[in-house]
Amino acid sequence: MKKYLFCFLIPVLLTACNTHKNKKTTPVRLTAITIHGDSIPQYSFQYDTAGHLIRLTKHYRKDASQIYSFQYDNSNRLAGMQSAYQDRGHTTIDQKATVSAWDPLGNVTVVKYYDTNNIPVKTARLTWKKGMPVALKYIDSTQAISWNYTNGNPDWKNISTDTTTSDGQDTSICIRSARYEWDDTINPLRPLVNQLVMVPGLSPGQALPLPELSDFLLTVSSNNPTLIKMDEQQKAVYGKTSQQYFRNNTMQFFYACKNGYPVTARVHFHSEGYTKLDSDTQVNLDYSYQ
Repeated sequence: MKKYLFCFLIPVLLTACNTHKNKKTTPVRLTAITIHGDSIPQYSFQYDTAGHLIRLTKHYRKDASQIYSFQYDNSNRLAGMQSAYQDRGHTTIDQKATVSAWDPLGNVTVVKYYDTNNIPVKTARLTWKKGMPVALKYIDSTQAISWNYTNGNPDWKNISTDTTTSDGQDTSICIRSARYEWDDTINPLRPLVNQLVMVPGLSPGQALPLPELSDFLLTVSSNNPTLIKMDEQQKAVYGKTSQQYFRNNTMQFFYACKNGYPVTARVHFHSEGYTKLDSDTQVNLDYSYQ
């Protein structure tokens, strides 16, 4: 397939968004991000009567999903999270987390994670600036993320390690860095930034053999991305041998908006590396609100 990114669509779709940039907007709650024509969304969002996000669901198919449930304290601060996999009506809890510290604005700064037996497994510490995360680090050094902002919108870098011990010690090190270009429309995920960074499975750049569209849809930012370029490097060490893999991903968004919020987006996704085979995907996304 040709590698250009359908740039002729930019003037039409971006103009639809920019016509709203000077209008006053009323905050809305995002309820779903769906590939156009699909009956099951990529993500769905459920809120309580006070407007707190209480459930974020990543849908795999009609009868399978990953469900993240959130709890809040009497000061309306995010206080806990539970992750569960649901398949054909059977639910398996795979992780829990509690917040033990917040900054003066109520952003989470220390998160303790537990396994299914409520045994502590790791602790994450977060640093914030102007209401946005600038650093996240697990004290066991398995993952560290840094965000570098310009006008409330970041580039980021993620370093993660995974070590297993059997007859020998096997280690996998993944380094991912992402660069963005942004428009001036409102990111409906901005109010959910604490929930997004608290869930390890939603942190940017998961270690997957193949990139998934859904991994690029939950951005921690004030505005919406028009271009994402992510470089990935993975080094696997098996005893005395090692292998390195590289991959480059490019995603471009062309939005149509209403009152400053995206309602549809045409997305072109190009990936190359690892297998030395290029892949191109183009989808249309629908954003639903309440």
